[in-house]
Amino acid sequence: IWLILTGRGWGKTRTGSEWLVDQMTANPVDTAGHPTEWAAVAETLIDGLDTLVLGPSGIINVLNRRGIRHKLVKHPQPRIRLSTGQVIHVLGADDADVGRGLNLAGAWFDELAKWRYPTASWSEGLGPALRTKMPGGVKPQVVVTTTPKPISILFDWTNRADRSIVVTRGSTFDNAANLSASAVNEFIRQYGGSRIG
Repeated sequence: IWLILTGRGWGKTRTGSEWLVDQMTANPVDTAGHPTEWAAVAETLIDGLDTLVLGPSGIINVLNRRGIRHKLVKHPQPRIRLSTGQVIHVLGADDADVGRGLNLAGAWFDELAKWRYPTASWSEGLGPALRTKMPGGVKPQVVVTTTPKPISILFDWTNRADRSIVVTRGSTFDNAANLSASAVNEFIRQYGGSRIG
């Protein structure tokens, strides 16, 4: 798990989109030669479509910029199908069973700290779905992009000593040059020197 705990405007969505497309490009098939399947999971399905898929920093823009042919299928279950046969399932973490039945090579979880059942969604649905056997001993991986909040799963992940979690921390101000100056000044005025800031 690559856990990205950063402030708003740091670039989490862009990082998640780029990472997911990078992983798909590097791992097109499983050991049986079948196209790999992936997931992009947001707090709700609407967030998944509007932000992770169709947003300015979303997956569709990354695929288009890289010239990767794809088709967005919205019904009955939203997904992006690449010309290679690979699939990105677009999911909302509305319940703990999210992802049950899928066989994933990797996933992007966005704003995990806002999910209704973050720990149960991981342990009951999504974690067990990350099981695709890939060539070269490549293991299923996840990027988690979230604004930090004090929830139990984040405490667990940030305190693991087994090196299965890589944590990146950052501030809104790390990306200030790419944000509206008035918004940055308002962040400083409102949150400067505070615990939430």
